[in-house]
Amino acid sequence: MHKHKLGTWTGLAVTALAFTLTATACGGGEAGSAGADSLTVVSYGGPYQEAQSTAFFKPFAEQSGISVTEDSPTDYAQLRTMVDSGRPTWDLVLVANDFGTEADAKYLEPIDYSVVEPSGLIEGADQKYRLAADIEATVLAYRTDKLPAEPQSFADLFDTQKFPGKRMFNKLPSGGVLEAALLADGVAPEDLYPLDVDRALAKLDTIKDEIVWWETSAQSQQLLASGEATMGLAWVGRAVDAGKEAQVGINWDEWLQVDAYWVIPKGAPNAGNAQKMLGYIAEEEPQKEFASLIGYGPITKAAAEDPAVKADENRPTNHLDTQVRVDDEWWGENAEAVNEKFQQWLLQ
Repeated sequence: MHKHKLGTWTGLAVTALAFTLTATACGGGEAGSAGADSLTVVSYGGPYQEAQSTAFFKPFAEQSGISVTEDSPTDYAQLRTMVDSGRPTWDLVLVANDFGTEADAKYLEPIDYSVVEPSGLIEGADQKYRLAADIEATVLAYRTDKLPAEPQSFADLFDTQKFPGKRMFNKLPSGGVLEAALLADGVAPEDLYPLDVDRALAKLDTIKDEIVWWETSAQSQQLLASGEATMGLAWVGRAVDAGKEAQVGINWDEWLQVDAYWVIPKGAPNAGNAQKMLGYIAEEEPQKEFASLIGYGPITKAAAEDPAVKADENRPTNHLDTQVRVDDEWWGENAEAVNEKFQQWLLQ
């Protein structure tokens, strides 16, 4: 949510990427479907999509004979409008963890697990209406040169006496700030949901004057690299990139799971081909290739255990034992009400 994930569901400024991968004619497609030997896939753009293209899209096109047209960035409103109008043009779309739950079921085709083999996937990757694209993380990142000691937990994030300096959080309430506040206040990971929003906001009140909010992942990287924030929550890829500019550490003793997912819009003209691509993406070798190009964790257990993947100390799949899972279903049902309360709190 990021190595170099240069786009999110909020519509970060990304140059649209659109081109067609032409493959030799050899089968593919669903009989009678529009563009039976084609497929349109939408992702976030930038180096992230380039890695997906290299590891997934181009090899799939060559192997299947199905031409793959790429587009970007993802836009939830556009996806919903397409489906509501009965004229979707996208077949496979990358979304963040805040989309694709049961709350969005009317906009999505279920994943066909007779085509996508689920047995080798990391727990939680195979869901009814979405398949994990990778394993990502929101982590506690900090400036090692500006703190007297290394923070060990989200509780330390709220201790401004022992760890002085500004804190940074994603201004989106579903971006982990409420979970971090509750964990810091002593709530056990297994007891997080349903979120006690009032308790979380009360905890945030204790450091409200020290918070700097970020709205894009690039901003979080800049806040860390410049030293404007001494610690806070960031997507792991951005924390790693900030570490190339300054002395930045990452604490893996407690972190929040936030994955990207593939979904198929309801009524997609080439839904069958999209299912086939997902089947290819979920294989071990493509996952290894993707992991070699980008810093997130692969979705297959075998790829996650590959020595080259495990060698990266900041790979989320190397720290699954300390992962705190975010309940996306709960957020899907409660995001609107929570956001309203959160915006009121910001203005107080």
